[in-house]
Amino acid sequence: AVYDVTDKDMWFQQTVRVDFTEKAKVEMTPTTATQYLEDGSSYTFTCTFIGYPAKKLEITDTNSLPITCPRSDADIVCSISGKVYTVRVSAFDKSKEGPYTCNMETEFVNPVTKNITSGRDVKEVKLFYVKPSTTVLSVNKDIIQKGSSFTLTCVVEGYPQPEIPTLRKG
Repeated sequence: AVYDVTDKDMWFQQTVRVDFTEKAKVEMTPTTATQYLEDGSSYTFTCTFIGYPAKKLEITDTNSLPITCPRSDADIVCSISGKVYTVRVSAFDKSKEGPYTCNMETEFVNPVTKNITSGRDVKEVKLFYVKPSTTVLSVNKDIIQKGSSFTLTCVVEGYPQPEIPTLRKG
């Protein structure tokens, strides 16, 4: 910013250059770095970009591709209000699993000294796909006589693959 300063008695006029710079800072909410989401669910996060002058503001998806804002499609909605970017990931499935990042870079070149002041801050949330486990248990006989053999079949589905501990008494 450039300000003209004149004294009260109009004896002189001087131009003063004041340059303001603020380090890059990203605030992400919620602050939990890892979220586990079921099939079809939604997740919303916000990125608040603080810093001046901004060289780069970027939100990326699981493939490190930029999410453009504003954006509105079936799977991802991004809106902007001032310095706050809100991203909603909908219809979550395995293909949307991974990190989502908010990245800010600032850079200021002092016009007199030519010194460069820069900063960078990145926040990330990792979204993981989970499918609750289901268990189907079946026995090959309706009636089991003491001392006879039988087959117990256990089918378990889920993601990540559930572990199946087996215990036998006696």
